[in-house]
Amino acid sequence: MFFKNTHKLVFLVCFALLTYLLLIEMAPSNNGSVYKDKLQHIAAFAGVAFWGLLAFQRYPKAVMLGLAVFGALMEVLQGVLTTTRQASTYDWLADLVGILLAWIVVVLWQHGWNKRRG
Repeated sequence: MFFKNTHKLVFLVCFALLTYLLLIEMAPSNNGSVYKDKLQHIAAFAGVAFWGLLAFQRYPKAVMLGLAVFGALMEVLQGVLTTTRQASTYDWLADLVGILLAWIVVVLWQHGWNKRRG
């Protein structure tokens, strides 16, 4: 029980932090490549998805779909609410890659865990 509640708390904190980071005004970066931005999106969404999948193990499809919609919404809001950011389909695709990677890690981890237990 403690671990499931801990997973939910970590997920909610990560989700709130990600929302904040995606919507704050940021000066454009000229020193990084396009790939760095995409890797940041992959890592951020992989982290949030990982904790979401652990927190809500019975609903992996809902977690993944919810985060995919959230990623798309954040891209739209970046274009509407901020002046230093723009909406990007490629950022959203990177978000989806992160979500998928987290799902693969969780499935492999649970498979290994179940294999050791039984």
